[in-house]
Formats: sequence, structure tokens, C-alpha cells
Amino acid sequence: MIRSLLLLFGIAYFSVLNVQASDNGKPNKKPSEKLNQVMSSIAKVMVDNYPLIVSNQTLSSHEKKALYSATVELKGLFNQAKPFIKQKSDTYQVSYDLIISHLEKTIAAFNQRNIIYARKRLRSMGAICSSCHTQDTQLRTVFKGRERSEFSSDYDYAEFNYMTRNYDDAIMYYDKFLSSEDSKTELQIIMPLQRMMTIYMQIDVDLTKARNTLSKYLSLKQHTKKTKKQLQGWVSGLAKLQADHVQGSEVTSFAALKKYVEQYIGETDQFQAEFFSTPEDEVSRVWLRGRLYHYLNSNPPAEEVPAILYWLSICDRTLGYSFNFSFADLYLKDCVVRFPKDPFAKLCFKEYENFVTISYSGSAGVFFPPEVEDELVLLKNILKGDVEGE
Repeated sequence: MIRSLLLLFGIAYFSVLNVQASDNGKPNKKPSEKLNQVMSSIAKVMVDNYPLIVSNQTLSSHEKKALYSATVELKGLFNQAKPFIKQKSDTYQVSYDLIISHLEKTIAAFNQRNIIYARKRLRSMGAICSSCHTQDTQLRTVFKGRERSEFSSDYDYAEFNYMTRNYDDAIMYYDKFLSSEDSKTELQIIMPLQRMMTIYMQIDVDLTKARNTLSKYLSLKQHTKKTKKQLQGWVSGLAKLQADHVQGSEVTSFAALKKYVEQYIGETDQFQAEFFSTPEDEVSRVWLRGRLYHYLNSNPPAEEVPAILYWLSICDRTLGYSFNFSFADLYLKDCVVRFPKDPFAKLCFKEYENFVTISYSGSAGVFFPPEVEDELVLLKNILKGDVEGE
């Protein structure tokens, strides 16, 4: 079944159960220590191969084999981690099924000799990892040991440091990249600014630093009208948040959280599949997403979790920048599978159904791929009680 979220690398630094087993009269390592070993190994494989993944050069036969072997090794390591991942809470998990499926499709691409697609998939794993790391306000650096000289650009090196939670270095090299005369796409301008905003708002929880830092890039020479308007909206949104006196606020009750949801999202019983947000809205939802993550990490009562998953899906839908995966979909499906009797499960299903309908709509009508059709049928049956959820 669809699981909620698995932290790709940072999970290796969180404690699990504080128990020990015995084997032949000798104490085994704690589950947390075993998980640390596995996840550290996963981090090392990704780090060792990251320069190769992001390189713009054509790969040699030897390099292709090396990346393929690394992908197979990653899948094996995640399989080893499965028993320990099951013991983790919802807050710091990315879908385990998503990771395994992602790696299986990458291996298939290698086997079909579609190396370009395989490398794109490997690169997108960093985005999965980064999205989870930024749920945590505590700085836990995953891995160091790679120099700038091993990367083809300041941008790639900044992305590497963002992925591995070396946030100071990430900001430094995003700044170097943005300040350079190198040609940039609109996404290459917006993404570093969005990364910095996330660091300052979700990890540092410092709106003043976020506003001051982003404001200095308003004069960036390589802005297009679109990127400058986006950045102006973010700065304006930060000013509004500060005026609302939410600086550093930690939400300690479900009622307070719901109040912020109503303020920065609106009426959430209206389906949001076609929902679009302004840049000002995006800022408030980055802040709200951080509050939702942190509240979930406080182990709230189970009856509050479905609503939070639904609210997170709305935030993520308007903030997502990846076409390779959707956390919003995972939140919605997890809500249905794990809480089918909760009133929010119906909202989650309808939101997911509306979104995939839009995604697969064309001039000739709506045509779902067989696997999507099967998934919708399964979720409907879970809601009706014909099939058990998790």
C-alpha cells in the first residue's frame, strides 16, 4: 500500500526504537544504529556518483556501468532499510513505494539503454531528499567530502550541498551562480531563490533574513519580466507575513493550525485540483507548510492527521516544481488508505480524482492509463469498505 513519506538520507540521523535484540547471546546493534549504517551507505553511494549524474558530458561505457551498478546498489540498500522504515512516524517519511518504484524505473531505463532518462531520474532523487530534509528545523548535515572542482558549475555544486544539508555552502554557491554572467534559464533563476526562501523560512524560521536576502536579488541583471515579478511577489508576501506577526511562530494546537489554514489557504472543503496561487500566496504557504510539518512531528492525535495530510497536499500542489513525482498525490492517497473512515478521506479522494482527471484530459476526452484507472478503483473500494486500507 501507499506509504506516506520516507526521508531519503536524513532519516539516518534520527533515533528509532531504543531496544536491543540478542543473537547467540550477544547484543545486536540497536535498530537505529543499523538504520544509520544503511542510510549512511545510501548517502555515500549518491554522493560518490553525484558529479557523474549531473555532468553535462557524454558518459563513457565504464561510467554508464558505474551508474547502473550504483542504482542497483541503492535499490538493494533501500530493501535492507525496509524493516526499520516501518517503525518511523509519518512526519519524516517519503513514500517507500515511491523510492523503490523510482529506482526500478531507473534500472529499466538503463536496461533499455535510455541513459539520458536514467540520469534525469537519478538527479530527481535529490529533489525527493531535499523536500524531506527541509521539514526539520534542526541542522543535520548528511555528508561532506566533495569539492567544487568536481562539479561543472556553481549551480550543480549548490544543488549538491542543498541535497546533503550543507545549507551555508548551498547559499554561497547559489549566490555565486546568480551573480555570475553565465546564461541562465528562468528556472535556474527562480529555483535558487526558492531554495533560499525554503531554508530561511522552514529551517531557520527567520522571515527577516528571508526578506533581506531575497530583496537584494531584485536588481539581478538577468531577470526576465516573469522572474522579476515572481520575486517581487515573494518579497511582498514576506512583508505581509511579518505584518501578520507570525515570525517564528510554532503552532501548538490543532485549532490554531486550522485558523492559519483558513487564513492562508481559505475554505478547504472546495476541491483544489485546478487551484493556482499568486507569488504572495506561495510565501504564506511555504511558511504554513513548515508549521504543518512541525506540528505533525509533535505526534498529534491520530484523528487530526487526515486533515493535516489534506492541507499539506494543497500547499504542495501550489509549491511543487518537479514533474517527476508529486508529494501532494502521496498525501492524498495516504489519507485514503490509512484513514478511510475519516470525513477527510472523501475530500482527499475527490481531490486526487479531480487532479488526475485534469492531468489526463485532452481534446478527445479523458483517458486514464490502466495503472491509474486501477488505482482509482482500489481507492474507491477502500473508501466503501470493500477493501481494507492499511
